[in-house]
Amino acid sequence: MNISIIAVGSELLLGQIANTNGQYLSKLLNGIGHNVVEHAVVGDNPERLKRVINTTLDKNDTVILTGGLGPTKDDLTKHTVAEILGRELVIDQAALDDIEHYFQKQNVEMTPNNRQQALVIEGSEVLENKFGMAPGMLVNHNEKRIILLPGPPKEMQPMAKNELLPHLLDGEQIIYSELLRFAGIGESKVETVLMDLIDKQSNPTIAPLAGTHEVNIRLTANGESETICQALIDPIKSEILSRIGEYYYGSDDIKLEQALMQNVKRTFAVYDGVTDGELYSRMKDFDDHQYLQGMLPHHQQFVDKTLPIERQLTITANIVKDLYQTDVAITLLYENESVYLGILNGEKLEIQSFKMIQQSNMLKHRTQNYVLIRLLNRLKPQ
Repeated sequence: MNISIIAVGSELLLGQIANTNGQYLSKLLNGIGHNVVEHAVVGDNPERLKRVINTTLDKNDTVILTGGLGPTKDDLTKHTVAEILGRELVIDQAALDDIEHYFQKQNVEMTPNNRQQALVIEGSEVLENKFGMAPGMLVNHNEKRIILLPGPPKEMQPMAKNELLPHLLDGEQIIYSELLRFAGIGESKVETVLMDLIDKQSNPTIAPLAGTHEVNIRLTANGESETICQALIDPIKSEILSRIGEYYYGSDDIKLEQALMQNVKRTFAVYDGVTDGELYSRMKDFDDHQYLQGMLPHHQQFVDKTLPIERQLTITANIVKDLYQTDVAITLLYENESVYLGILNGEKLEIQSFKMIQQSNMLKHRTQNYVLIRLLNRLKPQ
């Protein structure tokens, strides 16, 4: 199912409010395996709205409109859709009863224009609004689906999740997702490497999601059981990991530092000249077996900054290894817009480096994930 989402309201174009409905619906619909392929925003102008709806219906099989279902003159969405489909607007008695009950309960006279909120497109499936007045609608027309939802998020979100979603699930099928987690790689590179898979996705769907200094990929399948869904996901997952597996650290709710500490089987300590101890704190939170023995913050008394960086890494790694009597020593230093990671295992020092501009707190925050994924690949049992 290819879905286009059209947000209706001049206030969106004027920048008075943000289109959070579009974001919510995209997450919800991609999460059940449907493809949101287009977003549009249209002001309160019936001719423009008609043009956008017709164009979208030519391209996609499902159109969702949010907004324009209220009682005022500029709430024109259902009138415009009804005109396009050649259908009448009729009163939904259940909706009208709810509206009248609301005004009676508030002891306020109901103005005639509020009856407009109970109007629905003839032949539509009415979606109950349990948090407002105007009901939503689902209309099947010439093998296309047109869905109308209210604009206020407090009404739209529960309606979409509780009233609309059951109509979009196929019979007895279930939706199952696995979230693949990656660090040390940018979203643009992930998308470039996986573009052919993304372009031909069907079941499961592939949704790259940018996180804080990491990238997630949600694979979502629908099928008759979780086992069937997992069988659909597994070959796509294997193909993705064959391309960017070096950046993968786990699935679903696992944290990067948690994945590292679950795989470490040797004692180690850290000399930290970059993250101000934040890297140590993240790892220590998951150090159930006390493999992380300690951390030494960088200070000029420990190393001469005029020495070559390789020599500085060697000195600091040996200092922290001897101090804490560990199997492995980790050292982090920053020089010439590069972070240097030294891993001393026995007598051999392995050095890795990556570019990192010293800007605000980005240096110490981004460095952590780059280092953690490298430590995971280097320290986990082979």
